Amino acid sequence: MYRTRRFCARKDFFAMIALSIALLVPFSRAVEAQSTEHFKMLTSVEYTGKTQFKNQVETLLTVKKQIESNGKVQYSVSSSDFDLLGGGLKSPQQSTSGELSFLIDSKTGYLSGAGKDMALLERINNECVKSLKKVTKDNIGKTWKQSFKMKFLEHLLGGELKFTLTAIQLQTKTSGEMIAVRALSEPFIVKAVKEKGGTGDITSKIGAVYLFDSELENIYMSISVFEATTKINGSRENLRHEIATYKTDAAGVSSDLSGLGKSFEKLVGKVGLNRKSLKVVKEGPLPQWAKSEGLAAAQVANICAATACEGALNPVATVYIPATRTVAMQSFGTLPSIGTVGAVSSALSTSVIGVGGMKMAVPQFLGMGLGTAGAIGGGAAAVAVGAGGGGGGSSDRSPTE
Repeated sequence: MYRTRRFCARKDFFAMIALSIALLVPFSRAVEAQSTEHFKMLTSVEYTGKTQFKNQVETLLTVKKQIESNGKVQYSVSSSDFDLLGGGLKSPQQSTSGELSFLIDSKTGYLSGAGKDMALLERINNECVKSLKKVTKDNIGKTWKQSFKMKFLEHLLGGELKFTLTAIQLQTKTSGEMIAVRALSEPFIVKAVKEKGGTGDITSKIGAVYLFDSELENIYMSISVFEATTKINGSRENLRHEIATYKTDAAGVSSDLSGLGKSFEKLVGKVGLNRKSLKVVKEGPLPQWAKSEGLAAAQVANICAATACEGALNPVATVYIPATRTVAMQSFGTLPSIGTVGAVSSALSTSVIGVGGMKMAVPQFLGMGLGTAGAIGGGAAAVAVGAGGGGGGSSDRSPTE
């Protein structure tokens, strides 16, 4: 009974990760410079078990950046389709959406000033930044290791999340040189409460790719796939989050990424985007483990993967904060499906200039076991022995193998 009560209490604690993001508040300081960027975000939450659950959202994000005299940068992110603070769909009469606002120190990369309600998110972000031992630009054409130790999240990550990273340089026709970075996690175990009491294991993994300019200053595209598989309730259950963002103009037209080529296609292919969207046969809500422990693990893993890919002190938070907030609203049923109804990979192919025709997705294997997950995810299981500590040595192995 004690363990059951303790895990029930943790479920509420996990949910605070999602809910606390809504409590970020803007700060009023002296502003030296201001800029505005736009991103299209596609998110898909899919679950299969005795029933199926599917929720997809497509929205245009506006990111406002203000550089301040104290060395910090304020970011404000808003959605064109729904309120990121409250989760309600925007009606035709609604003129503005709630903004997520936060500060990042341009020298340290730390997120700060959000108050006690955001202490957990700040701690995860700052622990990741603190653990970085590699700068991505020094590893172009190489494969290396990065790990993040978080003993305070041992129930979600086993205390440590380990990645194998690769970075390649690309040449586009209109935007010049770019750097693409991929992070594949080793499988990790999440502890969750069973329907009939007691606890069980959820096998999880995450893969992510970020496409930056040559100086790692601007994000042009990001793709993240989280998957969790379990049999804690007697039959196989599977939870997937697929998230993609790409840079656009104010009207939502993507940047021209023509020329990325086969190297980028191979790099993305091992992240594990599905070729087809889930077909719902018997619709049902997400089970409790998916909404609590599964959701919390996905959010933490997304922060870690984004920071690992960046390998520098730039704000990938402008992507993962609105993404994790949106996925939380989808999972808890407060955000109805809108936008596209196909697979995220299909939406990217049809929406991003220069990406159409690329084979970036893999066949759909919902409910995969740990061994299969390693093979489909690009060998995540195979590198477990060699991961070691954070930021281990790099190798010259081909990044796209």
